[in-house]
Amino acid sequence: MYSELWRIMKISMEHKRVMLCWITRKSNKKAVDQQLEEQMKKTIQYYFEVLKKVVAVIKFLSERGLAFRGHEEKWGSPNNGNFMGAIELIAEFDPFVHEYLEKCKNEKVNATYLSKPVYEELIEIMGKHVQDEIVNQINNLDTKYYIIVDSMPDLTHVDQLVIVVRYCYNGNPVRDF
Repeated sequence: MYSELWRIMKISMEHKRVMLCWITRKSNKKAVDQQLEEQMKKTIQYYFEVLKKVVAVIKFLSERGLAFRGHEEKWGSPNNGNFMGAIELIAEFDPFVHEYLEKCKNEKVNATYLSKPVYEELIEIMGKHVQDEIVNQINNLDTKYYIIVDSMPDLTHVDQLVIVVRYCYNGNPVRDF
């Protein structure tokens, strides 16, 4: 019984010692985990800046109904699409984007945010957000709204359905597709 009590007390003292050591290391400004956390925050901020510029190009092209891809999807090619061309144009005047493109060309980068699947996913997310906003505006209306539905086959003979919603929002007529 006495040996068991001594063992528990010894474990308790060891626990206190280890906890005191951990608290001391945690409060140290140069601790490894704090340095990693700061590095992670900088990396997140860096890629957030990249993503802001990519989203701006996507919004620009989408608002004007311009094609994204061209005949060739290689950096520096004159046959690039509008997306790559716009990114390259921004890189001419923005040192941050220029440095990022050089980094993507010369190094193996895990996430570039410049590939077709990424910008298609961003378009889908942005489209869902716009659609949700239109639905919220219509749901909050006390006035009538009109829905017009039409379809037409495209060049590949695939039927394309268009839904137009017309309503008044804040006294202004709105027509959303």
